[in-house]
Amino acid sequence: MKITDIDMPKQAFVYAAIHLLSNRLQTVGNKVDQAISEKQWFVLAAVSKFTEVPPNIGDIANGLGTSRQNIKKMANILEQRGFLRMEKDTNDLRNIQLFLTEKCIEYFKGREQQENEYIKSIFLGIDDEMLDVLCKGMNKLIENTDTLLGSGINAER
Repeated sequence: MKITDIDMPKQAFVYAAIHLLSNRLQTVGNKVDQAISEKQWFVLAAVSKFTEVPPNIGDIANGLGTSRQNIKKMANILEQRGFLRMEKDTNDLRNIQLFLTEKCIEYFKGREQQENEYIKSIFLGIDDEMLDVLCKGMNKLIENTDTLLGSGINAER
């Protein structure tokens, strides 16, 4: 049985579909690149967006909505593989800054066309109008979850 075969309210469908899509994207992404996992790629992509000041572990954890421990664990693995360098912040020794290595930059330059083709295949058949609606909806869902996290919602079920 597929999720599309289940009769449910649209909100429940979207909620379930986001989880299903997340799992599938991770599975497909892990098959596309054997050198790093999809989650490791996401960490490296986040680090690359900091162009002025290098991010610290907390910056990346906050940006990706995960724990510092999670990011530290992935950063250790990425450092062992030569994709990332960690250094203590000279202004605050409690903070560990993250830097992409030359190996990482070269690796992704070599994969740029393959990654562009992968993204195109994921969005095949989705026109600009549909993409605009998706972006607006995803942004609103992110805002709403940020509000819930900020309100100290009790996550117990």
